[in-house]
Amino acid sequence: MREILAWLWDTAVGPVLDALGFNGSSVDGQEWPQVWWASGGLLSLLPLHAAGHHTSRHDPDYRTRTALDRVVSSYTPTIGALRYARQHTTAPPIQAQTLIVAMPTTPGLRYWGDLAEVTREATQLQARLPHPILLNEPESDGDTGNAEKGNQIPTRTAVFDHLSEVTIAHFACHGASHPTDPSRSLLLLHDWQQDPLTVASLAPVNLDHARLACLSACSTTFTRSQQLLDESLHLTAAFQLAGFPHVIGSLWEINDKYAADIADSFYTRLTDSEKNVDTSRAAHALHDTIRSLRDQLPLTPSLWAAHLHACA
Repeated sequence: MREILAWLWDTAVGPVLDALGFNGSSVDGQEWPQVWWASGGLLSLLPLHAAGHHTSRHDPDYRTRTALDRVVSSYTPTIGALRYARQHTTAPPIQAQTLIVAMPTTPGLRYWGDLAEVTREATQLQARLPHPILLNEPESDGDTGNAEKGNQIPTRTAVFDHLSEVTIAHFACHGASHPTDPSRSLLLLHDWQQDPLTVASLAPVNLDHARLACLSACSTTFTRSQQLLDESLHLTAAFQLAGFPHVIGSLWEINDKYAADIADSFYTRLTDSEKNVDTSRAAHALHDTIRSLRDQLPLTPSLWAAHLHACA
């Protein structure tokens, strides 16, 4: 992974930032410059935002040849989509609400269904975000507390019932990219085997109050079909089309412990002491979060380079 990120910097990202004059010399103490990447084809599978020579902090070249130390990165499917989104931005609702979907266990997944850190992730977000609505999967078959509440189980219907009224939606669960049909890529909720929340199921959804969706799940920005790489058919794009102008996604399988840490740090940077959330700062908040984790684990980019910000 480190070799790929170094090659990506030398071949593509470094020359672009040099041409733009973003050399990192004016970043400290000032607003970070921001770049929107409109990648396509095989390039869309690569983490342009994390390109660079990530080495030990004792290396004299540390922080001189990396995208994270020069710009804030976002992704957009096309320049036209970015222009449209800016021209059709609506005022946010007076009272922000948050939907938190937590799947610490996943029915039907015997060997890799448990996500030990999801409960911690959901608890932290409940305390931090405004007016949280929690849909939480029971952690065991014997746990009937949620079942008695009915609509608190994270089914696709329950999620769709709440999406129209919330400004922020956070999903802490498994995600899966379909090998041949990207429209069938899905988030694995309680009823994923019977009524899955797929890319296709989000197509008819149109949300007026949506501001930010955080997909704390695996491979939500990944398309397996090489024939459809240019079409941006994945879960991150589907949430954008549904009405979320800001979406946090992932390019590959992520670690649930670090995903929980990233989510907590990300929202800490977005909220104030009164739980007011500035979603327009999502790209900067994620950049600061990932950059901080990179500083702790510079030689393990597989743990932090997957997370990206997409802006419709």
